[in-house]
Amino acid sequence: MENVHSKKSGFFDMIKSMAQTRSILQTKFTQLRQSILLRMQNRLFWRNSGLLLLANVIVTGLGLLRTPVMTWILPKAEVGMMGVIASWMPFVQLASLNGLDLASYHYISKGQSWAFVVNMLYRLRWTLFSTAIFLIGGAYWAWRGDTVLAWMFVITGVSFPVTSGMTYSAGLLSAQEKFVGLFWYRIWESLTDFTGFIPLAFSAWWISKVVTFYTANQIATAIMQAGISFWFAWQLKRINTPRMPKDDERAMIRYGKHLTVITAISVLQGRTDALLVGSLLSLTTMADYSIALMVTEQFRRLWGIYVSVRYPPLARMSVERRRKKFIVEGGVIWLGFIGLGLLVSLLGHWLIPLILPPSYSGSLGYMDILIATVLVGTPGALVEIYFRTNQNTRSQYIIRIVSAVIGIIAPVLLILRWGAYGAASGRFLANLVFSVLGFYLFLKDSKIINKPDSSINGA
Repeated sequence: MENVHSKKSGFFDMIKSMAQTRSILQTKFTQLRQSILLRMQNRLFWRNSGLLLLANVIVTGLGLLRTPVMTWILPKAEVGMMGVIASWMPFVQLASLNGLDLASYHYISKGQSWAFVVNMLYRLRWTLFSTAIFLIGGAYWAWRGDTVLAWMFVITGVSFPVTSGMTYSAGLLSAQEKFVGLFWYRIWESLTDFTGFIPLAFSAWWISKVVTFYTANQIATAIMQAGISFWFAWQLKRINTPRMPKDDERAMIRYGKHLTVITAISVLQGRTDALLVGSLLSLTTMADYSIALMVTEQFRRLWGIYVSVRYPPLARMSVERRRKKFIVEGGVIWLGFIGLGLLVSLLGHWLIPLILPPSYSGSLGYMDILIATVLVGTPGALVEIYFRTNQNTRSQYIIRIVSAVIGIIAPVLLILRWGAYGAASGRFLANLVFSVLGFYLFLKDSKIINKPDSSINGA
């Protein structure tokens, strides 16, 4: 009898547990629905998002105009040379302590605007290291007998401090939620890439078409970035912006160094494939791979829009509330990216053969793999932003180091057998590990599943 009674008691306990689980799931679903409805009614959110989305549409349209013209005017091997520069850039930028941009963005989001000036002065010195690396790269390509590519490396190195080294103005505008200014910044930034067509239109070039095209673009970008950066610094000084306390300044620089290391690991994870393609395979293959990378760049821009709009308010929230937000918004963002990925793939298979020379048809296969790579890596990127708002560098290190090891080993092994397809597949595997491990650490950190809470509604 005791055994029968025990079985009945266990059965009723199971029924009770199932009822509690159902109640929790119903509560979560209600909270999710209410949060989405609140977001739909938030006019400021839609205004800011709409502005940045419009900027992205315009920039994408300009890219659709620029890329085909460039591929028809320049020889395919010269397009590949620009791809080689682009494949080196993320690695060389690390020497300029570019993680300090993210650290200053975090502090500006919390109200310390003078972090912009501190970042500007500190990074300006560090950019000289990047300049030196590009000049050494120019000497290397000259030694290999590729004079045109050598000149492009020299031009990139000389202009680096006032082009790639001064991109932090967008962070100031975003952190202060000045989205109208950020809208125009993105438009003008894209327009500078058209400057190179001006001398080519008059059949006037120096050394080669690609060197002239690239140099003109770099000069226009340098004028824009330096002008805006120094103007912002002058404005902050003119309105007597409070200086950062020395302890906060040291903490920001220390945090920036941590973020640079994390960024370095991220670059190893997600950029090794392009570096290998540019270093080991032909320039024409690099040209195809570059076109595929340009397509997936649109996802990075959209991701930048989300971070620009949501990071400042998320950074100001309590930790518990922030966790709930990332669960709700993360699912919506990921589903949106999946739908967009399918659409972009279909459009790419239609547009690329239509607007580019026939020789670029090889880029379609790379494009599909790289789009899938972005989609599997999106959950990991969301988790990384969550840890960044908490200034949790330990968890960021864990997910980045593990995925970076995969991001180095897999492309190296696979490129030897399958060429550029192998390199892209290695990047896919690294992003998959990045998301799976990141999601595990997020669940371990938050322990939110069994804690029903109505604080999911808000900002």
